[in-house]
Amino acid sequence: MDLLPRSVEEFRDVQYWDAFFKKRGKDGTFEWYGEYSDLCGVLHKYCKAPHRTLVVGCGNSRLSEDLYDVGYRSLINIDISDVAVRQMSDRNAQRRPGMQFVRMDMRELTFEDEHFDCVLDKATLDAIMAEETESISNDVTAIFDEVTRVLKAGGRYICVSLAQGHILDKLLHYFPDNWMVRVHKVEKGQVEKGRGGGRGGNAVALPVFVFVFTKKLRVGPAMPQVLELCLRKS
Repeated sequence: MDLLPRSVEEFRDVQYWDAFFKKRGKDGTFEWYGEYSDLCGVLHKYCKAPHRTLVVGCGNSRLSEDLYDVGYRSLINIDISDVAVRQMSDRNAQRRPGMQFVRMDMRELTFEDEHFDCVLDKATLDAIMAEETESISNDVTAIFDEVTRVLKAGGRYICVSLAQGHILDKLLHYFPDNWMVRVHKVEKGQVEKGRGGGRGGNAVALPVFVFVFTKKLRVGPAMPQVLELCLRKS
């Protein structure tokens, strides 16, 4: 089975992802847009160990496992694939007790309002928006509505993306007033996409961006949008 689908429509097909994860197996991983070691320098600035964190579209990535191993204990992971959720639950039941994996649709989150300090999205938005249609745009609006609802004031939506034009347009039009926006560019060569499954295999350098949307407390009239670009490695 090829790692990439035959058409962009399959990126939104649950059956495709179930088959994908079955082929990879319980111990197989595939890291879209880099591994923890590539991204941790940015992630740790905005998502702290005590934070209650929701990881959306977790798949079989080791990102949550790596975060758990450095002290992050309040992690809930969701995915639309039953296969991925079962595999990850089995893989972590003994070594990482308390880390939850739940099948859930991002458009209809079942969590209470203002429940999370951080929502972490690594490549999930890009997969959903693999093509540009009105229907997909409406779905993404519903997803952003849910992210906004479950985040506390001061909470952050962290989105790791290739920042294609239509995705960038959607992000910056949805998160206008009362959000602070920071954009970090991961230095060229830091992130590699391995066709062998993340850890090993052939690799191609990708330009990856980390968007950090901070939800402000609404007090009085809407504040102008603040956009901060962080293009240098710090």
